Amino acid sequence: MDYFDILKRAWSITWRYKALWVLGLFAGAASGGGGGGGNTGYSTGSGDFPTGAEQQFINWFSENLVLIVILIALLAVVGLAFWVLSIAAQGGLVYGANEAAESRAPRLGSAWGVGFRRWGRTFMIGFVVALPVLAIVLVPVVILTTAGIGGLLTGEQGAALALGGVCLVLPIMFVLLIAAAIIAGIVYQLALRYGVLQDVSFGQAIKRGWSDLWGKRGAFVFWLVMIMPGIAYGFITLILIVPFVIGMIGLVVAEQYALVAGLLVLMVLLLMIPGAIYGTFVSSAWTVFFRRMTGMEEAPVTVAADSAAFIPPPPPTPPYHEA
Repeated sequence: MDYFDILKRAWSITWRYKALWVLGLFAGAASGGGGGGGNTGYSTGSGDFPTGAEQQFINWFSENLVLIVILIALLAVVGLAFWVLSIAAQGGLVYGANEAAESRAPRLGSAWGVGFRRWGRTFMIGFVVALPVLAIVLVPVVILTTAGIGGLLTGEQGAALALGGVCLVLPIMFVLLIAAAIIAGIVYQLALRYGVLQDVSFGQAIKRGWSDLWGKRGAFVFWLVMIMPGIAYGFITLILIVPFVIGMIGLVVAEQYALVAGLLVLMVLLLMIPGAIYGTFVSSAWTVFFRRMTGMEEAPVTVAADSAAFIPPPPPTPPYHEA
């Protein structure tokens, strides 16, 4: 399988059908795209505030408590709506990329429609696939809690043994967590396309995705190939973030906190553009790979230059006889 031809095809779909970027904006976080912020490395302390500033803040908080509660509730509603749209966008983006691969111009309304019709299936695929990863995350938490309680009850010797056990177990759990996250991510990408493009239940979709991963059909190799565009996207994001971070550090030092907030909002809005493009590209790449892996699309056949240029010789001219 020509993996780089798949990337080329996915980029062609992404750049040609820019309407899909709307779906990519919402689906970017699940497929690997999205914005990020920087840490300025500056922490405020009591010495950074002028005399009486703490009391002024407390008074302002008390006077605007109702407004703050309303704002928090509004943010919660917006967050819930964004989550619902992100689930629908994942399925819709798979449908849209498949339409483009079929040489049909994808319509945004139709893609959203498919995304919402497959919303429950998409959610269940992601939820079930993420359960093993969540279980591995919870194991270190339980170990740390148990070790901490045991150390407190048994004294210094018990605490030392508990600490040694934690230091031994945590690296193993960390390696298992990385492996589980990689496997879950690949299975999710395949299962999502089975559920959306072949209209099978979430259980069957996960089962087929799991079988394809271990059936050596190229899914893991393609995951490795996708690291390259991921690195490129991270590098571009870093280039965009650094000037904002430098500016925010200067504004924090100058105590211009309102300008810091405005610059942060501007940075997030700017990062939405590459995040939408990258989210669309990743979904398109996995969709093209899925089509070729399952035989929905034949890989392009390259003909050797020598064979293409070969022209058979003309038939021999019959000998001339005089009458």
